[in-house]
Amino acid sequence: MPYNGNIPQATDLLSSSQPLIQGNFTAIQTLIDVDHVDFASGNQGKHFRVSLPVQSPAPSFSAGDVGLYSFQNSRTSQNELYINKINQATVTQIPATASILSTSSSPGPNSSGWTYLPSGILIKWGSATIDSTITPVQTVTFPAGATIPVFSQIFSMQLTTSTSGTVDNNKYVILQSFALGGTTFAAIAVARSSLATTYVQATFEYLAIGIGA
Repeated sequence: MPYNGNIPQATDLLSSSQPLIQGNFTAIQTLIDVDHVDFASGNQGKHFRVSLPVQSPAPSFSAGDVGLYSFQNSRTSQNELYINKINQATVTQIPATASILSTSSSPGPNSSGWTYLPSGILIKWGSATIDSTITPVQTVTFPAGATIPVFSQIFSMQLTTSTSGTVDNNKYVILQSFALGGTTFAAIAVARSSLATTYVQATFEYLAIGIGA
């Protein structure tokens, strides 16, 4: 029986309106039992889970409110948990659960990837090989595509030289920090122990931290 907000009326007899009142209690019980512990439980009033139906369009919030909702992300094409929050003076919508795992359940070792943090920070990682014997400063382009967000600003970046062998390959990679962009960065590969600058070819891992465009 659906909830009846007009029961009881001042002129109603209890014997007549009782079934409707009981029906309202049943409707309220049905409402409470969705994602909440039962009335009779010792934890009454608490949630045992939170279910967020997918919104379309995205909901709006009152000024200053922080909110959670489910919405289909345009890059992953998956339903993601969004956070409506204020970054300083700007309201932003953060796809907090969006990551490479939304489109690839097992990207594999030494593969590239990305993820958002609940704060709105975007992290990207991957590997690259540059050959500074051709041109000292080499430009590396982040993996791109419709399912990959891009940086509007990079806060920090770390490069770690790697090798498939078991001995020191005597190489290291230097980040050219002023060349950081939203889609590329620049680096130089040199021999670590040479007294003179010796350019080499080197493979490295990178970790970039910033905000998405």
